[in-house]
Amino acid sequence: MKPEKDSEPILSRRRFLLLLGFLLGTIIAGLGYLKQIGIKTVNKFRIRSIEQNPVFDPDTWKLTIDGLVNMPLNIGYDDLLRLESEEQISDFHCVEGWSVDGVKWRGVRLKILFDKAGVKPEAGFATFYSASGIYSDSLSIKESLEPDVMLAYMMNDEPLPEEQGLPLRLVMPRMFGYKNVKWVNRITLTKTQETGYWERFGYRVDGVTYP
Repeated sequence: MKPEKDSEPILSRRRFLLLLGFLLGTIIAGLGYLKQIGIKTVNKFRIRSIEQNPVFDPDTWKLTIDGLVNMPLNIGYDDLLRLESEEQISDFHCVEGWSVDGVKWRGVRLKILFDKAGVKPEAGFATFYSASGIYSDSLSIKESLEPDVMLAYMMNDEPLPEEQGLPLRLVMPRMFGYKNVKWVNRITLTKTQETGYWERFGYRVDGVTYP
């Protein structure tokens, strides 16, 4: 009877090894599948979006600036490109833990647009809307006027890729990516701050990447 008792651990070990082999095989196959599918990247950015890329027609596209302004604006794409522009190199940080260093942007400072529209004294915040109508987020007027905040239409000396916000995206380097709204086509100035898309699910309104 003793051999039968000794055989039990050997059988259990075999089952364990079989199970372990099966699990490892599943993991390897899963990793291979993910590698085959890949995580789409553009200019080292991982593409993350809750919406489809809006259709962009440069002949009909407008940037609307409304709300608490003296003169609401509707600026066409060609007119936007003719405005005074600046270039900067800054880092991008995603709340998921990845970053892209040294991104080269070209675009328009918000002060240029706010001065054209005339900000009313009671305006305290600006909400940036995506052309899809689904996504939005906001900054205070003070934050919007920080020296490295812009509405960018070029990235790394090329027009913005479609997945990166063509034709216009907000660039706010010291805040996480969810504050950097893509496909911006409307800015509304308000007295109180609007809650952004991800902030409704618990993300921080200030969006800061560091204290």
